[in-house]
Amino acid sequence: MPRQGSISLPTSSKKKTTSKMIENEEENVTGDKEKEEKITLKKEKSKDSIKKSSESTNRSESIDQGSPKKDASTDPIEESDDLIKKDDLKDLLECPVCLRVPRSSPIYQCARGHVVCSECRPNVSTCPQCRDPLGNIRSLVSEKMLEKLPCVCKFSDHGCQVEQLRGQLADHERGCTYRLVNCVDLACQQRISVSKLLAHLDNDHETEDFVRVEGGEYSSHFIVNEEDFNKSIMWISDQLHYDQRYFYRECCRSKEGLWYIWVYLLETEDCQAVDYTCTISIRSADGEEELNCKCRPLSLDLTKENIAESGRGLVFTDTTARLFWRDNKVRYKVVIEAKQKENVEKDD
Repeated sequence: MPRQGSISLPTSSKKKTTSKMIENEEENVTGDKEKEEKITLKKEKSKDSIKKSSESTNRSESIDQGSPKKDASTDPIEESDDLIKKDDLKDLLECPVCLRVPRSSPIYQCARGHVVCSECRPNVSTCPQCRDPLGNIRSLVSEKMLEKLPCVCKFSDHGCQVEQLRGQLADHERGCTYRLVNCVDLACQQRISVSKLLAHLDNDHETEDFVRVEGGEYSSHFIVNEEDFNKSIMWISDQLHYDQRYFYRECCRSKEGLWYIWVYLLETEDCQAVDYTCTISIRSADGEEELNCKCRPLSLDLTKENIAESGRGLVFTDTTARLFWRDNKVRYKVVIEAKQKENVEKDD
């Protein structure tokens, strides 16, 4: 008989209840195992991370001890499309009037920031780009940028392709083979590129404008009339082709009554005036008297007006000229010699 207050369950329901209890116990056991496995994995990961951090620390210490630290300022700048290019920077600084990058400061700007170079500024009163009034406002940023940019040689229009920083360019331009010089014909008013001088003499001058001589020694005379002692006058040049170089004997009389005879050298990259000496002399008709000087040939950069300042060449007065003047002639001689290498080094 069942007890009072209790309910008897059928046998099938008892089995179901028991099986559920067993399943719950198994789930609890499985959950506990999974938790234990997760905790174990976390501990292992923590150990690995601690180990890796200690290894990286040791590695960095060994690097610090074994090799010097890199200085970011010494690392090469990697090319990137984000970096402004030299040519793009030049385009920004280009003067809209002459279409050239300014060679020097100052650089002027309008109120809107458009720039004009100092050479073109006196010729414009309004901005060539926006037509606003153009004052004397300096573009200091442009001037600072200009200092960092390489500049082309001022003789680039004549063929020179050298490009250097402004501090270095002056030395190059003084000896540039494309620089402009006066023609060796003292009556010619043209300024010619050194590299094109010979072509100019052949194409733009008559044959009788020069006496062409092969060799480094030449004797001749100037034709001098009485009236020549009262005016500024020049005589035609002698071209001496010696040692595969070209030398030019020049002569003129100033209105002050001073006579100058000197020798030009057509300098090249491997040939300078210091490499040669020239002896210039005037002689009496009987050969008993002579006045001479020995000096270097002169650079074509010196004009005839600068010859006296150079201190080189033969210089004499009208009184001396008359002493050597016979039959309307003043006789002269020029001798050019190449220096020995050791003598050139001493002079340098």
